Amino acid sequence: MENQLLDNDMLDNNESKSLNEILTNGYETHAVEYIKKGFEIFKQNIGNFIGYLIIVGVVYFIISSIPFIRSIGYALAAPLLAGGYIVAKKLDKNEPHTFSNFFDGLQKYVPLFLVNLFPLLLIALIYLIVGGWAYFKIAFLGIKPEINLNDLESLSSAFSAAGLGMRGSLAGIIAGIISILVSLGTLLVWFENFEPMKALDISRKIISKKFINWLGFFFLLGIFNVAGAICFGIGLLVTVPSSICAIYVAYEDVVGLNLRD
Repeated sequence: MENQLLDNDMLDNNESKSLNEILTNGYETHAVEYIKKGFEIFKQNIGNFIGYLIIVGVVYFIISSIPFIRSIGYALAAPLLAGGYIVAKKLDKNEPHTFSNFFDGLQKYVPLFLVNLFPLLLIALIYLIVGGWAYFKIAFLGIKPEINLNDLESLSSAFSAAGLGMRGSLAGIIAGIISILVSLGTLLVWFENFEPMKALDISRKIISKKFINWLGFFFLLGIFNVAGAICFGIGLLVTVPSSICAIYVAYEDVVGLNLRD
């Protein structure tokens, strides 16, 4: 119990932090504690979080069903996704809030869109150069390959597009690394009011300082959400918003809410 209280005190420390100090002196991460506290934040407003998640899910489904747009669907929906971080912060700091705060991210639609679009375009380029055209079509454009069991060329293309080839696997690994490196971009744009490119650069610098730690954190979040999906997908209504809150907690602990250069 004493260790848990110490961890909570540590996570509640929101003093102004210096980027130079973070990069020079490093920092500690506490993945399990982030997930625990994220779940506790979610429990403070379960109904609204689930309602918000359903709305985001419907919007994302509509966007992803539109040809040529679905490939950047995540970036288009990013300002809505930012609402989870916004409300998590209000709950964490005992600030007044309403359901409408989940949509505050729309106030900064363009920068929140761009901070997620730029990495997507870079990932698309990686898919194309490293994975090849076949892999690019299925991984980024969502175009399923036509398979003819009597045509060896179409079978080869299908296997490559499915990422079974070494090039496809390498492209996927690089894309995953990029995604982790820029994972703080959205929060830096909203909470620090940084320009998209500056937010991405700072996120890269901070994450790369302790990349393995962040990889472990996101791996645990992945397991957490897989467990939620096993329960006929219903569990995702708990694990997804809890994960959003956990990412906010990690950000607040490492970066703070008033970052100084």
